[in-house]
Amino acid sequence: MISISKSLSAALAALFMVSGAVADNSGFLDDYSKLEPIPGTDARVYHAPGAWENFKNYKAVMIDQPEFIIAADSEYRGVKPDEAKAVADLMRQKMSEAVSKTLPVVDMAGPGVLYIGIAASNVHLKKKKRGLLGYTPAGFVVTSAAAATQDMEEKIFLQDMKLEIKVLDSQTQELLAAAVDQINPSAKKPGETWADEHTVVKYWSERLQCRFDNSSKPKEQWSDCDKALP
Repeated sequence: MISISKSLSAALAALFMVSGAVADNSGFLDDYSKLEPIPGTDARVYHAPGAWENFKNYKAVMIDQPEFIIAADSEYRGVKPDEAKAVADLMRQKMSEAVSKTLPVVDMAGPGVLYIGIAASNVHLKKKKRGLLGYTPAGFVVTSAAAATQDMEEKIFLQDMKLEIKVLDSQTQELLAAAVDQINPSAKKPGETWADEHTVVKYWSERLQCRFDNSSKPKEQWSDCDKALP
């Protein structure tokens, strides 16, 4: 090289933004010049000096609702809030499941609390012609992430999407680590759903969890967190 308010305003808060910048620089990160490429991959990473060792000073982590940034050259830019929210919730859930193996996930900033922000950028959409079959009743509540993402998997050109992650100190806002990775087109298999394609999210979540876990051990006991990208 994915307990939420049901109000429309909450859904729109993390809804799609259009990126006028080049695909590599969506604007989610403040400074892309710090990123270094991982040879042989589409991924770029950054970590502040001593960040891996200093993770031991953090006792909890906040994981923000993911943002979606539509590419300026996308064929279509419309998406229903419920669909977008279901996909964002799934990304957040996968990150939480991995990270919570080492650190508890909390909802408030404070001393010893990390902040993780996630974005799906360079998103390309296509307009579906479903007519009234795509009607969403008033008061509709998403009860199944799989059902809600059915329309999204038909709209999103998954292989064009990039995953962007930033890890900050929740109080100082200091950038501790960041990564930008692109879905590998060759990894998509016939019949595979959009939800199944969260391998990139899963990989970076587990890699970050590995860093947290290492920080509590003597360096000679650290695991290799830089295993090959999927």
